[in-house]
Parts: sequence; structure tokens; C-alpha cells
Amino acid sequence: MHLLDSNALIAAFDETHEDHQRARKFIESINLFFTTPQTQGAFLRFFSRPWTDSQGTRQSPRLTAREALEHLKTIVALPEHRFLADEIPFTKISMKSLSGFKQWNDAYLIAQAKKQSFKLCTFERKLDNMDEASSPVLLLIP
Repeated sequence: MHLLDSNALIAAFDETHEDHQRARKFIESINLFFTTPQTQGAFLRFFSRPWTDSQGTRQSPRLTAREALEHLKTIVALPEHRFLADEIPFTKISMKSLSGFKQWNDAYLIAQAKKQSFKLCTFERKLDNMDEASSPVLLLIP
């Protein structure tokens, strides 16, 4: 079973993303993938917020809020998609190697994957230090 982190979900369905081809190839190689409220929320925020390009110029959101939600609805309607509800309180997650505020969601997704006996699919090699060596859940997308 494969739980996609936010970056993998975004890359798989954003044709302009630098990892789009890798993410699509991976998604097409598996039979089933899961998303959570956290990964879906990150997807919606990514597409509906203003952003800054490589030249430092502020850009309009990639999609309107309505378009982002419609895009997400299309993804969750795919036959290979399943939804995994959040059911672990943050007070129960491991703080192993948690080094900053940006890692809370990563730690939460690792805990969710571990609880479900899933693999957390990611491009983030830096998450290795948060995974338990005795029962690893990370799957780095090739």
C-alpha cells in the first residue's frame, strides 16, 4: 500500500513540476495509492496560493480555489485512489530527528504509514533520518 506525501501528489498531477515524469511513472507502476486530509490540503494550498518564480517575480495562483478543488475531485475519483482518514493525534507521533517546524507533517505521515503498514512515497531523501531503521516505511520514488 502506498501513501503519497504532498510533494509526490503535487508532482504526479502537475505537468509543470520538475518531478512530474518521475511521479507519473511511479503512480502508473502501482495499483493503489492513498491520500490523507493533510496531503489533500497541501495540494489545494499549492495550486491556489500566489507563488514566486525563479526570478523572484510574484505570480498569481496556478489555479483558482474552485479549479484546484475540481482537480482534486478528479484525482480522488480515480479507481486507484483511496482515502485515509487522519486518526492519530499529533501528541502520539515520534519526534525522532524532528529538527524544525517544517517537519511536523512529515513526522505525521510517517506515523500514519507505520500504523497502516503502508509505504510513504516521497522524493525527500532527508526524511531518512526520521524513519525507524527497524521498521522503515519510506519509499523514495526513483
